[in-house]
Amino acid sequence: MDQLHCMKAFVRVVEHGAFARAADDMGISRASVTDAVGKLEKRLGVRLLNRTTRRVSLTDEGRTYYEDCLRLLDQIAEAEDRLSGARLVPRGRLRVSVPQSFSEKILMPRLSDFMRQYPELGLDLIITDRAVNLVEEGVDCALRGVEIPDDSGLVARKLATAHWMTCASPDYFAAHGVPATIDDLRRHECIRFVSPSTGRGRDWSFVVDGHPVNVDLCGKLQLTSLEGALDAALAGLGIAQIPDAVAYQSLVDGRLTAVLTEYIALSPALMFVYPGNRYLTAKVRAFGQYFAGSLPPDGWWPLIAAQRSAGLTPEPARAVEGATLLLAGSRPAGPADEPRA
Repeated sequence: MDQLHCMKAFVRVVEHGAFARAADDMGISRASVTDAVGKLEKRLGVRLLNRTTRRVSLTDEGRTYYEDCLRLLDQIAEAEDRLSGARLVPRGRLRVSVPQSFSEKILMPRLSDFMRQYPELGLDLIITDRAVNLVEEGVDCALRGVEIPDDSGLVARKLATAHWMTCASPDYFAAHGVPATIDDLRRHECIRFVSPSTGRGRDWSFVVDGHPVNVDLCGKLQLTSLEGALDAALAGLGIAQIPDAVAYQSLVDGRLTAVLTEYIALSPALMFVYPGNRYLTAKVRAFGQYFAGSLPPDGWWPLIAAQRSAGLTPEPARAVEGATLLLAGSRPAGPADEPRA
């Protein structure tokens, strides 16, 4: 019995949740994977997996053994990487989870250059706003724009600061007026983002006199996609609050206008995450380092404000007296203004 092979097969079954997908990943037959796991269970004298026609799940003993297998396999991979040294080249397939909104605005514009730098690396992209379980679903790493709990079991590296931009199309403001205060938003159509994971609507975030303020705003339209909220704002359906990374190009080219910019709050930073119980492989490291070096660390809002101030982009539509638009002198919330959890 090749115990190392059997352990790898067991781990792949757990990560993929199915014997057939584990076999495809390893490039062997399903029967071989089934036989390998069976040999492990016989040798250990315990059942590692609960099997039904629809799913595979870990037993209590299997969960403990799975964690031990991960540590042992990672130690082996780390030892091999050290021997490879400078000759190590990222290769193989990398499974990455990315939210829908970040896929189009952040990932895709940079993907061609990344793949050109690493020609031996293939990518499997899981593009979804669902909260993907990296370990259970066999995903190597992810880009995320949400708070990462300390007890998540994930290693998280900050790639870029992010800000909530309150914005709408110039046509919407021309038809409905421009809010001069946060309270004025209650008289407007506010497009609400609803988390697809929790089903809860997100309150809008601001910073007033250095203190975080959350406001429950909701109009006729609710969406489970930040990209959808952007499209709705561009279509003139109302005002949306969107991360600056998502709204950046539309704000720069004048298709959207930002308001109440002196109250801008930080949104959850863009993070690169991977399971903490795994050795950081060369391909995961390469992906994280590339995006850490290609994204603006202070976020997109300072870039937007600088371009507006320099007159390098179209001027926003004329505002009513007293309203705050994206003008020189506006500032993003600084570290002292960051909302506390």
